[in-house]
Amino acid sequence: MARRRTAHDSLEPALTPRWYVVRSMHGTVIESRELPPGVDLKREFLLAMLRWIEAGWTLGEFSSGTATFFCDRHADRRMVSFDPTDPHDVPMYGGAHLGGCSNCGE
Repeated sequence: MARRRTAHDSLEPALTPRWYVVRSMHGTVIESRELPPGVDLKREFLLAMLRWIEAGWTLGEFSSGTATFFCDRHADRRMVSFDPTDPHDVPMYGGAHLGGCSNCGE
């Protein structure tokens, strides 16, 4: 019998902050704001989709599992996500933190 992984729900309330992030289809962060810990992420996700629809965007594919949706208006396409990390933080994977400060050169 194969073991099944437990399903992860990205929209469950969390004790840590989450970020509402809007990106272009090239990955550029257009907008971001921190959401407080414990916020009802399912409600925020649905409200965000409604706001985009009301602003004239067409809702495309979405996933509550990854807390992401896509929307289009004319030639523009946006990816909206609820991320567990600040999109402006420099990722520190592996030994990246050993390379020194990218801002001050130390």
